[in-house]
Amino acid sequence: MLPVRVVAYNLWFGGRDRLDDIYAVLAHLNADFIGLTEADDPDVVAELARRLGLGQVWARGSGDRHIAALTRFPVSHWQVHNRRPLTQAVLETTLDLGQAAGSLTIYTAHFLPLLLLPFEIRRWQAAGRLLAVIQERQPGRHLLIGDFNSIAPGDRVLQRRNPARMRRLMALQFGLIFRLAIPRLLRAGYVDCFRHLHPDDDGFTWWTINPTTRFDYILAPANLLPSLRTCQVVVDAPDVAKASDHFPLLAAFDFATGN
Repeated sequence: MLPVRVVAYNLWFGGRDRLDDIYAVLAHLNADFIGLTEADDPDVVAELARRLGLGQVWARGSGDRHIAALTRFPVSHWQVHNRRPLTQAVLETTLDLGQAAGSLTIYTAHFLPLLLLPFEIRRWQAAGRLLAVIQERQPGRHLLIGDFNSIAPGDRVLQRRNPARMRRLMALQFGLIFRLAIPRLLRAGYVDCFRHLHPDDDGFTWWTINPTTRFDYILAPANLLPSLRTCQVVVDAPDVAKASDHFPLLAAFDFATGN
């Protein structure tokens, strides 16, 4: 078996002014692959890779929010998908896990923000295009991770504790939350790793100073569930509340060799 630790983490506007705090969080996680959203500053990504001793990929998103990956495994292929409807970006990274273990492709996604219905429709469209990309690629063993900015079925959002600006926006649709993007991925056969292991926990990944919402996900095809060991929101890493407005989401897998 080959243990692989995968992290989804939003750096919050690039993180240049919080580089040391972000490094402390990532060093604590000791992950093999870190999908970074809002990785807006390539110099920050490069410095994190240097300090952690990891390889890196950085790519532009469709606007001013960019995307990156840090990895302990060699990258055999990568491509960014950042054209409509895949906005803001999806970073496709194929890892070489070694001759015995084969490859793992990770799609790190960052979809548009705001829980208003027009934005959720755009996220639904982005989810559909992502599924089409995967169908075209036929990547074999793969994961979908990142900040989907969407709410899963059954998840609650503590809107009363959100910033006033967000509460005012949500009042435009009477506080209703439309759930389209994540269900589209679940219907396609993907499993929400955190919810699979923690059916009764909120698992809020945002906001670190006052958690209210789960925006970050690690999704796996059902056939990878026997490999899943843990999936947790990491709230106890050093400086985690200062490093970002998101908590990191960590999943650990034991992948069979010889596949």
